[in-house]
Amino acid sequence: MSRLFTKPRKNAAAKAENKSPSRREKGSHPLVAGVATGMAADDADGLSDTAPDSLEQHLQILRLSHEGRGVARNAAGKTVFVEGALPGERVTCKVRFTRSRYDEAVVDQVLAPSPQRIKPVCPHYEACGGCNLQHLDMSGQLAFKQALVAELLDYPQQQMQAAITADALGYRRKARLGVKWRKDGRLLLGFREKSSAFITDIQGCPVLLPQLQPLLPALHELLPQLEGKKQLGHIELIQGENQPGVLVRLLRVVQRMSHRDQQLWRAWAQQQGVQLIWQDEQGLHAATEANAAEPPLFSYALIGQQLQFSAADFVQVNPTVNQQMVAQALDWLALQGHERVLELFCGFGNFTLPLAQQAAEVLGVEGLESQVQRARLNAAHNHCDNVRFATADLSLPLQQQPWNQGSAHWDVILLDPPRAGAEGICEQLGMLGASRILYVSCNPATLARDKASLERQGYQLKRLGMMDMFPQTAHVESMALFVRH
Repeated sequence: MSRLFTKPRKNAAAKAENKSPSRREKGSHPLVAGVATGMAADDADGLSDTAPDSLEQHLQILRLSHEGRGVARNAAGKTVFVEGALPGERVTCKVRFTRSRYDEAVVDQVLAPSPQRIKPVCPHYEACGGCNLQHLDMSGQLAFKQALVAELLDYPQQQMQAAITADALGYRRKARLGVKWRKDGRLLLGFREKSSAFITDIQGCPVLLPQLQPLLPALHELLPQLEGKKQLGHIELIQGENQPGVLVRLLRVVQRMSHRDQQLWRAWAQQQGVQLIWQDEQGLHAATEANAAEPPLFSYALIGQQLQFSAADFVQVNPTVNQQMVAQALDWLALQGHERVLELFCGFGNFTLPLAQQAAEVLGVEGLESQVQRARLNAAHNHCDNVRFATADLSLPLQQQPWNQGSAHWDVILLDPPRAGAEGICEQLGMLGASRILYVSCNPATLARDKASLERQGYQLKRLGMMDMFPQTAHVESMALFVRH
């Protein structure tokens, strides 16, 4: 479950990428840097020092790091990560941050471009941190991601499942916009800058679904008219199959939104044809006159079922890839109708309900009670009477979980954890007796770590595939089927 528009962690990102090119094994893909081994805990520099912009270097780019930056060696043999560079290119770059073992730089001029370099379609691309691979053509993006997953999982790339893909643009059904007012009164509305906490002011975003794109210029027109400008935290755009929605996050303030501002928002929402939702410290509220109605729900069709979600729920942002991903999971598991299936990190039932169509029994376990409540409503709405859900802290040992008491045996386990993976859980899955485990990952590095844990319990990786959930970015989703012998 990859999250695209979140604040980048500069130090963590660089540490994850800091792999010496000399450790790269022969035969690995020319686009991908070798597997990360991490940095020494006592790295002398600690936090980065800003380098003067005049510190320019001429470099030959060797490959891409796991986060999509060019990797090079300077004249002193020091590793340099270069934002905006591609393998095989000769570039001049300016070093922005320097540490004891590596530098971070940005391309200044491309002297010898890669044949896969293209002109980014977005006018905000150089500054905006939402995308970082628009300068690489789609064949190059897919090759990079396939090679990355194969290398990290130590799996023959030629044996990988064909990548699940969809449109390269116009795919995203949910996005969070930051709102900032400059001292001169100018509005900044957009996403984080690259490697920065500052907001990039954008007038459009080509990766949003077409239905959402007109809302950006419309918001630019509305927001300067409001009295309580500093009450706004962020604005979220959501697209369901019914209609678009706009979630307005209100900061904790002494004074409530003025009646005038509420009326402006409501008139704007009616004009744009969107559902308007307020969010404050008490939760979500429909933006009705009374502000008391239940907030509207959004929905999408999935393999003959209809799933609902709220503006606050996590939802896979690429609907086309999500459809193919769930279908592939069902195909790989090939359920025969008699199996008992356990799903961990089930959310509101994106995998659970399709699984219930083909299994005897499904139990979905999730850490967020709000997601479990939504999953139960979705199950009832779709008349799934062979599925149940449980709220649980999945960081606790499985033997302590209330849903895992007695002599329960599971035939199949599916898990879809967050970026941190499921290290503690995977170390215990063997005791549940499942013959097959399907792992859906939004971080191939943590999947590789958890793979080793499953292998120690007698599971073998039998199938591996990549889903391009986030085109134009280096984020990678993957699916791995483990079989126990």
